[in-house]
Amino acid sequence: MLDLSPDAAQALRTAARLNDSTAYTLRAQADAAPTPAVRDAMLALADRHLRLAVHQRQLARAMDDTRTSGRHGQLDRSA
Repeated sequence: MLDLSPDAAQALRTAARLNDSTAYTLRAQADAAPTPAVRDAMLALADRHLRLAVHQRQLARAMDDTRTSGRHGQLDRSA
């Protein structure tokens, strides 16, 4: 069963912040890359970390919304 607890949503937000931090570090280090190929790879990896962070925040928000709607009796149990 999917864990919709506030702790699970908070863990996703924490992971998103770590991915943001990793992405910004990679972008800063890419400027000092020894070759253009390494620089491009570092920038591509940074972009992936940023996209992952966005998805983690969206999932945490959806978990919060599901938990809130469930408390108010609006959760569709047919899905």
